[in-house]
Amino acid sequence: MDSPTSSAGRPRMPSGLCDSCRHQRLVPNTRGSVFSLCERSREDPAYPRYPRLPVLRCEGFEARPGASEEAGGASGGG
Repeated sequence: MDSPTSSAGRPRMPSGLCDSCRHQRLVPNTRGSVFSLCERSREDPAYPRYPRLPVLRCEGFEARPGASEEAGGASGGG
């Protein structure tokens, strides 16, 4: 599996469960960094907007359609 990269071409830190969660949105900044935003935080303040990575467990995890099922039954990510 290829490692995701930032817009600057550097390898991006894996986001854990968030990488296969339908609520994740990647937000780039002008310096080339990419942040993992949890869209679930918009409706529920219990979820952090930018969770600490990697997310290993999250009650709000919902698999993104077409995402590989690496989470394997863990209650899932951001």
